[in-house]
Amino acid sequence: MITLKFIRSDGQEFTVVDSVWGLTAAEGFDKPVVSVFTQSAAIGDGDIVTGSRVGARPINIQLVAKSAALNEVLRRAATSFFTLGRTYDLFVYRYGNTRYAPACHLQFIDLPLKKFTFPISLNLSLLCPEGYFLSADSFSENIAGIVGRTGWPYMAQNSYGRLVGIYSFAETVYLDNDGDAEAYCRAVFTARGEVTNPKLIAGDGFVRVIGTMTTGDVLMIDGRRKTITLNGENISTWLDKASSFDGITFAIGTNSVGFAADIGSNVLDVYIYYNKRYMGA
Repeated sequence: MITLKFIRSDGQEFTVVDSVWGLTAAEGFDKPVVSVFTQSAAIGDGDIVTGSRVGARPINIQLVAKSAALNEVLRRAATSFFTLGRTYDLFVYRYGNTRYAPACHLQFIDLPLKKFTFPISLNLSLLCPEGYFLSADSFSENIAGIVGRTGWPYMAQNSYGRLVGIYSFAETVYLDNDGDAEAYCRAVFTARGEVTNPKLIAGDGFVRVIGTMTTGDVLMIDGRRKTITLNGENISTWLDKASSFDGITFAIGTNSVGFAADIGSNVLDVYIYYNKRYMGA
């Protein structure tokens, strides 16, 4: 009931298929690395908790080949796929759910030698910097999109009016975060005309850029890295001083996210991305 897929940073894939590999052990899928920070109380007994965090997570996996006849083929496939200098997205398909650990680093690989009549085993250790497992679905919808309502040939009665198109989300969408921690929002604005002072609004906060976008410009607001870029260039100096990246995280529960602009909000495409975060796979 558990299937694994590794996607390397260059796009190559390694899938643990039950007919070829058997998963015999896995450690770290449900074992987050939690740190709690304290300081000694100045008066009285006990300590004061000053903070907590989820750190990088080690994951150890053991696989065994289904047939000894495949030993040499599988050994070469594994040693050529798992190398240094690459990162790996680990997807875990478990009882109908799909979650993944992004940008993992190889820490250890071992294919111990045995008698050639014994199926080969593969031992892997990965370090996952994110600490959390993420949802595979990142929403990735255009909240500024318009759904067309006319076509050709066109027929309508004047007494009923004409519906050309409607906004998919009416510039605001409500998103549910049923993960185990807050989620980070990333928004990509693409201009189809001139846009002045675009703004991302989430909950009680916003991030507003003071400047003008022209046709084809791409503005990215990244809540995780707390950065804003225009066509790939950092434009943090364009940030409205009243803006706050703290407001564009998604708390557990229902969250609202929308967009605006002083001029040109009707010529924007605004794609929203976020992954839910889970303590285990």
